[in-house]
Amino acid sequence: MQQLLAAHQIPARIVDLGIASYLGAGSATALQVLPEHQRTASLLISPVEDEPESGD
Repeated sequence: MQQLLAAHQIPARIVDLGIASYLGAGSATALQVLPEHQRTASLLISPVEDEPESGD
């Protein structure tokens, strides 16, 4: 995800949340972007919605 944002010139960083994961295989992380880029970043990394089929 960070590479996708970087390709669109949106600065981002990975933040360690410090929470032990289930089964102890690492820790949870989050992707942080500047407030002015949050909406664009959210749209870029969210799943694409299917267009409803028309009843024609």
